[in-house]
Amino acid sequence: MVDAVAQAGDARWAEVEARLIIDALPGVGPVSVVRIIHAFGSARAALRAPGPAFDRVARVRVAGRRRDAAIATAVEGALVVARRQGQGIVLFGEADYPRRLMNLTDPPSVLFLRGNLEALGRGGVAIVGSRRCTQRGRDVARRLGGALARRGVPVLSGLALGVDGAAHEGCLERRGCTVAVLGRGADEPYPRSHSHVFRRVLEAGLVVTEFAPRTPPLPHHFPRRNRILAALADTVVVVEAAERSGALITVEHALDLGLDVWAVPGPIDSPTCRGSNALLADGARPLVSIDAFVDAVAPVEAAPTQDVQLPDGVEGRLWSVLTDEALDADVLARQADVDVPRVLAALSTLEVAGWIEQLPGMRFRRAS
Repeated sequence: MVDAVAQAGDARWAEVEARLIIDALPGVGPVSVVRIIHAFGSARAALRAPGPAFDRVARVRVAGRRRDAAIATAVEGALVVARRQGQGIVLFGEADYPRRLMNLTDPPSVLFLRGNLEALGRGGVAIVGSRRCTQRGRDVARRLGGALARRGVPVLSGLALGVDGAAHEGCLERRGCTVAVLGRGADEPYPRSHSHVFRRVLEAGLVVTEFAPRTPPLPHHFPRRNRILAALADTVVVVEAAERSGALITVEHALDLGLDVWAVPGPIDSPTCRGSNALLADGARPLVSIDAFVDAVAPVEAAPTQDVQLPDGVEGRLWSVLTDEALDADVLARQADVDVPRVLAALSTLEVAGWIEQLPGMRFRRAS
């Protein structure tokens, strides 16, 4: 099991601190940090190495900054927060480090975790898309997250506005496991408006980031976040993406890793769907049915067995004709061969039990 920071030994704690100091050096990124660790055996040894040797491995002249007081103070402050919050930490090279991340050319040297630590490395489906998506996009993402949760498949996303938040919420509504990968420290939510989602993920899922506490959500952090999101997933779904959407960066990483990429077709004249539609033109798999997609990524025979009592009577007849496509009560009455008053009563029972959901216009469908 991943150790919590509060339980970390002194030597391991010093290694965490050393890695964060090296990562904070100007011109040093994830690739360089891992290269430096390999060259010197540990980040602690790298901080003690002669300056010329360190610069030679780092491939940039920064050895003199290793004892920068501002960097040391920032790292110490971040780790105080991590310790206080009981954040989990896993290091590149440890047995608990996710093997999936080893497939990256630039694996993070440190991961900070909050929530259900057992969710790390379980795989699942990454659901991504535009922050400024349409209501249709949010609805599809939420239903997709819920459908995967019902099948026991973890849902991964970035906690952003739009598609990301809707996917997390859909999964949480069905008491599924959701993993949020952040482009900032795990000490606070981003955006602030998703504080409620952040708290629910901490209770029922996992928050993952390579950034230490107090690290702000800078623009260049999100492409780094997206590679982790792709690497932790088995499959990536793009619900809606504009031409320059950051979701497409996740797709690039997914393709590099050999993952399946699916995209939800959208209106050809919708700017929010131009990027996702272009993926379809380039060969992404079309997601045209939530039920069919879930069956493809998590066949029923491979799903965890659950003691679920299906509805019977009129409710059962309605359940057999309901799908993920919304139908009005008259249509359902004809298909189930039941009069409308009894159908309405049965639909009310199914809705209260959480089996179905009602949409505007008295239309009903199976709950995702």
